[in-house]
Amino acid sequence: MARPRTPIGTYGAISAVEVAPKRWRARTRFRFDDGSLRQLERFATSKAKARAALLQAVATIAESTTADLTRTTTLDELADRFLASKVNLAPRSIDTYRQTIDHHVRPRVGRVSVGEATVDRLQRFLLSVQAESGPGAAKACKSVLSGMLGLAVRSGSLRTNPVRDLEAIARPERGGAEAIPLADLPVLVERVIADERLRQLDVADLIVFLAGTGARVSEACGLDWRDVDLAAGTVTIRANVVRARGQGLIRQEHTKTKAGQRTITLPQSLAGRLGDRRIRGTLHGSSLVFPTVLGNLRDPRNTSRDWAEARDRLGFPTVTTHSFRKTVATALDRAGLSARDIAEYLGHEQPSMTQDVYMAKRSDSTRAAAALGEALSPK
Repeated sequence: MARPRTPIGTYGAISAVEVAPKRWRARTRFRFDDGSLRQLERFATSKAKARAALLQAVATIAESTTADLTRTTTLDELADRFLASKVNLAPRSIDTYRQTIDHHVRPRVGRVSVGEATVDRLQRFLLSVQAESGPGAAKACKSVLSGMLGLAVRSGSLRTNPVRDLEAIARPERGGAEAIPLADLPVLVERVIADERLRQLDVADLIVFLAGTGARVSEACGLDWRDVDLAAGTVTIRANVVRARGQGLIRQEHTKTKAGQRTITLPQSLAGRLGDRRIRGTLHGSSLVFPTVLGNLRDPRNTSRDWAEARDRLGFPTVTTHSFRKTVATALDRAGLSARDIAEYLGHEQPSMTQDVYMAKRSDSTRAAAALGEALSPK
């Protein structure tokens, strides 16, 4: 006899497993308004806490799927519905949405109703956010409002989404990290390797890895030895480390973008350095390539801070961890690689971004490695 279908707004059996020491995952399947069954999960330090967190999430979603949206629904209430609808996103993405809502939307327009969310009122809201917090915050608010009011349109409480008629938010000229002059790169690498403090923090090899691959610092922190093929001289970037609300540091089994997952060939000198590191091993037997000295996940922000404290004494005060990414793009460009090849090596979705921002998957990875090996070598 066929098992009865899970009714809309309800969930199935809950499973709870310990995925790591003091890290429990509770999981179930919830049936949404569209009839689909989607997996929900929550993490905590104990089985009971993980289960309680999951039940709280289920209750929030169940309430949002059964309550009606009307023109009198406040944006505060709509924001809760919006966040509940994003439950399957990565924790970092949900945190970003929540921060935008809590810091800007709720305090300024939270009591405004759906019917009162006119183009003029929303435009004035975004202009005030831009004036006080910058265009990035205004753009984030516009994105969140678009998603929120999209729910209202789909529920029938609005005919059109007013966010579509808002003015575009002007983007300032890009600044940020600067590429390192290629002639200075070998000197920088030598000083990094020789620096006693960076060796004590076990950060030196990670910095050399950034200089030789252009990887994002969060990707380097998430690199696992299972993704390193020393015989072939390649690494596969498939994860990154982020800090999620209520969970602390987590290793996400995906990269910043779909194009970020890639296999790249290492410069020969870097492959040799990783081989030496593999032989030395880690004190706590971690499978991570660049764990902390205690064998835990390394925080990308702390890593950038460690580098910021070191760069002055090394004679490179303006070089950030992101500078290595731009430097790799420059080295590959001068070696004659195409914009698409460079974009694939760096994990960019659009070659145009590589050209616009970085230049002054594996298609030509071997050639890229040779060019970077040349750039890293003392002249």
